[in-house]
Amino acid sequence: MTDEARTPSPDPTDPADLSGVEPTGQAFIRTVDGLGREELGAPSLLPGWTRAHVVAHVALSGEALAGVLDAVSRHEPVAMYESDARRDADIDELALADPAVLRERLLGSRTRFADAVGLMAPEHWTGTFDRLPGGPAWPVVTVVSMRRRELEIHHADLRTSYTRHDWPADFCLELMAALTVDQAASGPFRARATDLGRDWHVGGEGGPTVMGTAADLGWWLSGRGAGEGLSCDAEALPTLGLWRRASATAGPTPAQ
Repeated sequence: MTDEARTPSPDPTDPADLSGVEPTGQAFIRTVDGLGREELGAPSLLPGWTRAHVVAHVALSGEALAGVLDAVSRHEPVAMYESDARRDADIDELALADPAVLRERLLGSRTRFADAVGLMAPEHWTGTFDRLPGGPAWPVVTVVSMRRRELEIHHADLRTSYTRHDWPADFCLELMAALTVDQAASGPFRARATDLGRDWHVGGEGGPTVMGTAADLGWWLSGRGAGEGLSCDAEALPTLGLWRRASATAGPTPAQ
């Protein structure tokens, strides 16, 4: 399902650049449009979640990020989610909705997000927003790239023909830059993307070197799989810490 031309490289200096998010969102929607009721109810790659749960999460997180940007543009900051319990309950509820309703929310979230980005003036991108009331706080300037990661990673989580091996090269670079910082507490070790000719230090210099394609490295660093496709010059791969909001027992979880 590779389509190397579908995603232009976004401008890393422009936090409002949607050139990466828009085609990524289109590809996700095309995949969802091809799933019937039974297929949406089938298990995804995320433990305990059906494909409908993944779609519901992507729709609701898009709405939540749009709400954050809308509030920032009005100088009335709000948290992305009221609470984790409310977030999870909303996902469960939408996942059980009629497929037409689920698709409508997904399409609407794409429009709402783009509209919210369009409201942002250059000065609005400074500062932070809270994921929950009281934190953690994340930089507003990362919202568009965060949305792209959400779409690409969860597209692969749907367990359809789209996999991490379909991720565009520029996205893999963006993902590795983010994940190697997020996983700093798991280091020190070096992550070497053999297909891109790039190395990243995780948690400082030193330690073993983990080698593989950027997609395989990104999949592993986001808590997915057991390091398939990777090799290490030590006896075993480093033990990773929890990524984002993952719980100790839940296995891989969404980034937001």
